[in-house]
Amino acid sequence: MLTAALVAACATANAQQAPMPKQITVKGKVKFDVPEGQPRKVWLSRDNGTGKPEVVDSVEMGKDLTYSFRIKQNHPGIYKLNVMYWDHITFWSDADVSVSSRGYDTARIKMKIPHFYYVQGSRDNDFINQMELNSTNGYLRSVEDYNLEYYAKQHKEKTGDSAWITYLNTRPRYNKAGDDAEMRRDLLLKIYKDRPVLIYALRYAGSPEDTTAYNNTLAQLDHLLKLYPWLSEAKNLKTTIINNRAQAMKLKPGQQAPSISYPDAMGQLQNLEKYKGKYVLVDFWASWCGPCRQAIPKVKELYAGYKEKGLEVVSISIDTDKKAWAKAMADEKMPWEQLLSSNKDKTMADFQFSGIPTLYLLDREGKIITKYTGYSPEAEAGIKAAIDKGVAAKPAGERRVMQAATM
Repeated sequence: MLTAALVAACATANAQQAPMPKQITVKGKVKFDVPEGQPRKVWLSRDNGTGKPEVVDSVEMGKDLTYSFRIKQNHPGIYKLNVMYWDHITFWSDADVSVSSRGYDTARIKMKIPHFYYVQGSRDNDFINQMELNSTNGYLRSVEDYNLEYYAKQHKEKTGDSAWITYLNTRPRYNKAGDDAEMRRDLLLKIYKDRPVLIYALRYAGSPEDTTAYNNTLAQLDHLLKLYPWLSEAKNLKTTIINNRAQAMKLKPGQQAPSISYPDAMGQLQNLEKYKGKYVLVDFWASWCGPCRQAIPKVKELYAGYKEKGLEVVSISIDTDKKAWAKAMADEKMPWEQLLSSNKDKTMADFQFSGIPTLYLLDREGKIITKYTGYSPEAEAGIKAAIDKGVAAKPAGERRVMQAATM
């Protein structure tokens, strides 16, 4: 009879065997074509664990809106299809895969709403299928919950009938949308804990702000590396997460903001040190970012009302197209300093953000008071409260004043 230790050793030995196959076929079909003049291409990229997926191939779609790739590899990994800049589909490359997607939206008004596409492939690939479906449905449910509450409030304001909004605010719920999605996610992580495809979920699991989650993610990566020494993506991901954690510690409240040297619209290098003595709202944005552009009128109102109280705004664009940046500045007419990042990836790593707009509020000494993802009413209230109360940046454990001010 085999002992438990021997069974575990056999499982480890089997896991460490060279992964197969070393070549797979990817087949895809699109339902709707792009308008004339736009690229009818599909790009294939591989996630190497560094946070910067590498484009490895691209093809022109056929007249029948089909495409295919032949992937040669040393071991399986995470790949993503970018279909005509519209559909984005992820899969695990340990077997041939096929997928059908909608393609370019035919609606008159186009909105980038997440859509789930089932990728036919291996059992490990089904982990990504389930994670993608969970993420998509979680997002759509959150939008539905928001809309439901919004229209219930509108109904009360228009009719005086508060039954609907009262029901929504008081009815017992079995779970919040986010908690529901997290429970499904945690179950999948347990089921696939010994499979190399688990790295798909671990890419965003090592939150620098959550020490427990950070340590758990590193432990899971070490476990995968023990089972699959060939899984270079796990090794790269571990390094990336450790480096992100170290940088995130430098961005905590009370820390000095990273030093910058970015060109302005005239090409002259500028920094943040010259604003000492002022509160500074550092706004990371881009010309192509809809939420960034929508926030600008609100930031203008904030700036107009608080400039005399010591607030300055500095917008730092991560545009890679200088002409698009220049046009957006001309369109928006922002009355504060405009800078352009000379290296988008380094800027995003230095200031630890993946989405925009991201804003940092600095105190009069150039230290970080807090960080906001998106310009929301809560963010605006927090900025105003900090300036009104003359708050100085303090380490997280000493932020009682700031917490009270931003409630």
